[in-house]
Amino acid sequence: MFYQTTELEHIIWISIILIVITSVRSRLKLALPILLVIVGLILSLAQCFPVLAINPDIIFNIVLPPILFDAAWNTSIPDFKRQFSKISLLAVGLVLITTTVIAVVVHSIIPGFNWAISFALGSIISPPDAIAATSIAKDLPLSRKLITLLEGESLLNDASALIAFKCAIIALVSGGFSFWNAGLQFVGMGISGVALGLSIGYGFVKLHRFLHGNSNVETFAVLLLPFATYSLAEHLAASGVLAVVSLGMYISWNSFSLFSSASRLQMSHFWDVIIFILNGLVFLILGMQLPHVVEAIPRSEIIVLTLYGFLIFCLLILIRLIVTYFFPLFSRRQDKEDAAFQWRFRKEYIILSWSGMRGVVSLATAFALPLYANNGLLIVQRNTVLFLSFVVIIFTLVIQGISLPQLIKRITPKPNKQDKGKELNDLLIERSLSYLGSLEIDRPLVQEVVQKMQVKLQSQREEPNDMKGSIKDITCRDELRACYFDIELSMIQVQRKELVRSYQRGVYPLEDIRRKEFELDLWTANIYQEMNS
Repeated sequence: MFYQTTELEHIIWISIILIVITSVRSRLKLALPILLVIVGLILSLAQCFPVLAINPDIIFNIVLPPILFDAAWNTSIPDFKRQFSKISLLAVGLVLITTTVIAVVVHSIIPGFNWAISFALGSIISPPDAIAATSIAKDLPLSRKLITLLEGESLLNDASALIAFKCAIIALVSGGFSFWNAGLQFVGMGISGVALGLSIGYGFVKLHRFLHGNSNVETFAVLLLPFATYSLAEHLAASGVLAVVSLGMYISWNSFSLFSSASRLQMSHFWDVIIFILNGLVFLILGMQLPHVVEAIPRSEIIVLTLYGFLIFCLLILIRLIVTYFFPLFSRRQDKEDAAFQWRFRKEYIILSWSGMRGVVSLATAFALPLYANNGLLIVQRNTVLFLSFVVIIFTLVIQGISLPQLIKRITPKPNKQDKGKELNDLLIERSLSYLGSLEIDRPLVQEVVQKMQVKLQSQREEPNDMKGSIKDITCRDELRACYFDIELSMIQVQRKELVRSYQRGVYPLEDIRRKEFELDLWTANIYQEMNS
């Protein structure tokens, strides 16, 4: 090259590569995270592109908070509560079991690995990635329950793993370890993180009225919240992950009445772009880390350490399969003896056990390992831990990620065949017709408007996506237009209230609720645009 490029220029070029890969992805029929990792590996092996090293501080403080917040925002809280026992087993129990088993095995077979460094490695690779599993499984025919389990696990498991990692680091740099103190720290960081996130969310809801409904200010404030919450939690020795997740869930629960239609529309598009950029860049940069993780490893040890990494990868699958095998014990179903139910249950959790892909958070955690202990001695196993973590991550992403769609096709879990979207649309139309029927028609003008609206609502039973804000089919008399708009806005409020009630009861998936909310927001925006025209 003719001049020394900066990191900003590297990011610009990597972003251009991301755009190109995304454009051709549909032809390759690979999940985007897998494709990005593979391309990153190819670029690093070709040595034709400057490689950015993963900075743990950037990953934890810049990348992780918005991704966790967005995932929490799009998590159905009623579904989360119904599956909380299983989610807890995956996000806490499975993480701790995996950390312990991996630590015992690694301590036994790898020379020079003491208990502290072994537990550090176990905590690094124990949590499945918050992005990979849901990104890969997003377009696959999974049941609502499985999607809830995957999303719920990805929200909480990073917190468990990072707290365990911090306990292992304390033992590593100090040379001492107390299970009692580690347990108290684990519980304390978790509880304080949840409490802090809920407190900040409550404060934001109460102070929101001072934003004066300005959609730009609201969007910027919501963007800053996860960063500020994570940073504050880490400074207070609480779990930043749980603080951001609690914050996201609390604000999402209140978002139906908290934000204006214009703000929700703007936030929706804005967050889609932000999350796309972050997800794409982290997986592409993840695949490009090969030069950084092998530079300090002797060539003679690479094959042996790769075999160790493959053994750990197999252990991760086995541990997850065994734990999910006992999931029927956590089911509320009374007909557990029914053979058909048991078989369908097992098939679904085979898929769940194969969905434990690791990702960039694990590698960033590995990079966060200190170089020296408190006594000033070099932690010589750091490079080995870094290499093993990278190998395990690549194995899980490539092997499990590529084979997961084929596994789902072969096992074919029972999908949710009910068309909840159409059912929800019909419910809202019924509520709207009931509202129109309850209006006091004291003027011919109101009667004309109500009749036109009833005809339009009836037509939407057959055409749910028909734009409801257009009034091209009515006369342009100002008085009639004003009446039409007033009743229309009132009817939207009726539908919103029913939408919130349906969500809080857990009757419909959050995806359908949000889609319908988006339609109502567009409808409202169209009305105000026509009113101002």
